[in-house]
Amino acid sequence: MILSEGSHVNAAMFCDFSQTGFIDSALAPYDHRFGPVVVSDDPWFRPNVLPHRRISPGEVGLDAVPLDSARTTQALRTAVAALEGPTAVIVDMSWGLDALHGSDSYETWGGVSEELALELGMPFMSFYNKELMIEDQMQAAFRAHRQFLAPSGLYQNPFWLPPDLVRDGTLDEQLGFMLGRVVPDFADGPLFKHMEREAARGATPDWLDRDRDQVALSVGSGRWQIHCLGRLRVLTGQNREVDWQVPGSAPKKTRTLFAYLLQSGEKGAHADRIGELLWPDGGTEAQKRARLHHTVAMLRRALGDQRAVLRQGDYYRLNAPVGSWMDITSFEQLCRRGFSLARHGEREAAIRIYFAAERLYGGDLFEDLPQDYVENDHDDWCMPRRIWLRDMAVRHQYDFSNVLRQSGRLGEALEHVLKALSIDPTSEAAHCEALRVYFAQGRIEAMHRHYRQLAKREGDVDIEVQGSEIQEVYESLCDDLENMTPDQRKTKVMALR
Repeated sequence: MILSEGSHVNAAMFCDFSQTGFIDSALAPYDHRFGPVVVSDDPWFRPNVLPHRRISPGEVGLDAVPLDSARTTQALRTAVAALEGPTAVIVDMSWGLDALHGSDSYETWGGVSEELALELGMPFMSFYNKELMIEDQMQAAFRAHRQFLAPSGLYQNPFWLPPDLVRDGTLDEQLGFMLGRVVPDFADGPLFKHMEREAARGATPDWLDRDRDQVALSVGSGRWQIHCLGRLRVLTGQNREVDWQVPGSAPKKTRTLFAYLLQSGEKGAHADRIGELLWPDGGTEAQKRARLHHTVAMLRRALGDQRAVLRQGDYYRLNAPVGSWMDITSFEQLCRRGFSLARHGEREAAIRIYFAAERLYGGDLFEDLPQDYVENDHDDWCMPRRIWLRDMAVRHQYDFSNVLRQSGRLGEALEHVLKALSIDPTSEAAHCEALRVYFAQGRIEAMHRHYRQLAKREGDVDIEVQGSEIQEVYESLCDDLENMTPDQRKTKVMALR
């Protein structure tokens, strides 16, 4: 529905930032008197706004991970108060791409903009460049704002949730609120008024099957931030990193148990399978069960809550708070988004996405876990996923190189293709890209040397070059070189050095 003027405005706009006419039309009602305040580092975003009315996201703490809502609220309140007659606050939400936990930060930002819009009596409008967003961020942005902004006006957002409901609400309370925003008959939540609050906690389809004392963690505790790529790191609550060195524990087994339960998902893992993983060479089933009971107790202590690991019969599972973040999910989404943008020729957008993905890839999946647990004869729970993510990281790097090369950024292109080859020296696609980069740089001898080393199988790389794509690319580049006149060849080499 279109809202009337004077409504409390905390609005989101999803658009392509290159469509300036679309944005200008939407902002026309707010661009009068002294004009709006813009929060952005991009000089091309609302370039007509004078420099003294522009605020860098870093100045107000939007570069912090996780976002500190109190700090950002106060900083923005002070910055806006120092300016004369602002009509609106316009925020370029591209800062979320640089925050590794952009989804969580977007929801936090929704609470900040909601509070300040009401307190300062002026519209807060958050602009999301759809070209630079992944799925998790889009969903978070949908929940963060009361309205949607478009050239045709303001529209009530049926997906918006007040910050207190996002943080502490039960699933039925959230659903009841959203229904009430669309259907006036349910505005006071009569549909769920007889539901006991404790019975509705959780956000998965089987939440009704859980005991009440088992589900409180899903709502009341701070979200986890789980880093699986490279060294396993888990942050809980107030950005507290989990210390696996719990007195009386075996830290390697505790970390492995966490990783195994994380990969097991909502269903969890059977006690016998966990026992075979952690104690494959000795002990009776009863002894393994006793050891597992102790290890689970140590994991709960490390995570800071007895409800962090739940037991249901013979199964154990993690009880991560709703909205917890995991780097694997964001990394996969960023890679897919970058691949798509690159295929459609959106090079600058692809480069930004690729940079964000690169910051997330810290190495192999759970690379600091003991190899005996990762390469387990009884349960191949890690290696297929590790190899798949490694392949994605390799493709990300040589695709990144390809886009940079086509954009004329040849030094950076070489850096990234060499990163791809450091992850997987046998990648044919990465070797092909390396040949193309050397050719584009005018480093013809380096191109020849790279190919000769592969053809002679020198060093540790064992690739069959004969009849491969590498040979085809090399011969094509040599043909291109042969077809140049001496002056063209010299000009090319000189220009690209």
